[in-house]
Amino acid sequence: SWVMAEATKSSILEAAEHLTSLLHAMPADARRDKALYHLQRLHLSVNASHSEAGRFAAFTVNKTVHDATSDWGPDIASAMDALRRELHANGHDF
Repeated sequence: SWVMAEATKSSILEAAEHLTSLLHAMPADARRDKALYHLQRLHLSVNASHSEAGRFAAFTVNKTVHDATSDWGPDIASAMDALRRELHANGHDF
């Protein structure tokens, strides 16, 4: 269920913001821009409790970061792990 309490939204959004800040520090390229776009979509869908949009955004960010981990390094991979954990801990599977 994507209907969330404010505390749940906050923990997910904090994890998403951390990943976003790390990605903003990376050189611009298509993968980074895709991840940032879908993080923004995740942020909007979490705030609106929009389940399908949230699942799609989370899946796309996860895949984009996973595919770029060897180039983007362990800090971004760790931030994605933290976001994934927050989503899963709060019942959001993708």
